[in-house]
Amino acid sequence: MNEIEKNWLENRVKVSVDDDFYLDRDEEKRIKEEAASRNIHNNDIEFTIRSILEKTGSVSERLLVDELDRLLRQFTDNDKRLDKKEEKDAMDQVLIAGPGKKKGLDPRVASEYVDTFCKANGLKRDSVSGKSWIFTLIIPLFIVVSGFFGWSYLHNGGHSIVIINDKERAEIDFQLDRAKLFVKQAQYTDPPERSAKSCLDKIRQIDPKGQYRGEEVNDVVRKIVIHYLQLADKSFAAKDFAGVSKWIERAKLMGGEMELILEKERQYGVPSRKN
Repeated sequence: MNEIEKNWLENRVKVSVDDDFYLDRDEEKRIKEEAASRNIHNNDIEFTIRSILEKTGSVSERLLVDELDRLLRQFTDNDKRLDKKEEKDAMDQVLIAGPGKKKGLDPRVASEYVDTFCKANGLKRDSVSGKSWIFTLIIPLFIVVSGFFGWSYLHNGGHSIVIINDKERAEIDFQLDRAKLFVKQAQYTDPPERSAKSCLDKIRQIDPKGQYRGEEVNDVVRKIVIHYLQLADKSFAAKDFAGVSKWIERAKLMGGEMELILEKERQYGVPSRKN
């Protein structure tokens, strides 16, 4: 591997982990495919990824999932059963950041993998089968909560409310911080999976009404829209009308500041596209 390709690959991996110290499986696959297309040998790819992860204290989701798989097999090969203690021990091993690492496996990834592993291998899982008693508590609680939401709906002019729990607030905090970082790095909409837009979309899925930190989310959207409209201004000044249309469409992707965007369309004589 020559120096140019080495620098490219190192920077490619660093960019993927610099915000969250986490290399997910899909991103690692893309890096390897891109490197292979540049005729970089597999051994060099693996060595570089491993080196950058070690230097930055980042983790490989793929390796942590492999470790979780190994532990689950170790615990269940003999009795085809995963008891509560075994599941907790396995999860602790991969969720808690190891020596020199800044984080562990994504809890959602770990939980989904355990579910899939147990189903695929026909395992008895104590932590699932032992939950039937909870329904005796859930049903009365459901009735009370349903009554509360019905009352809230009527007393809020027919508009339903959504309660944002602590876990969802933490996720919104995380995604908003990432969005702001991507804005600083000028990653507004590209690459799609590592951009400010992807983070804002995730926030909207959790909190569509913007009840938690909604103004901050709107501020990020506003900054990106204004940036794209400034690019449209430059394209218009250069009589690059295809560029004008492109930047306006990019601005629309952000799902906000539509009045400002429509005003620019009228100013430039760009026909609005109906969705």
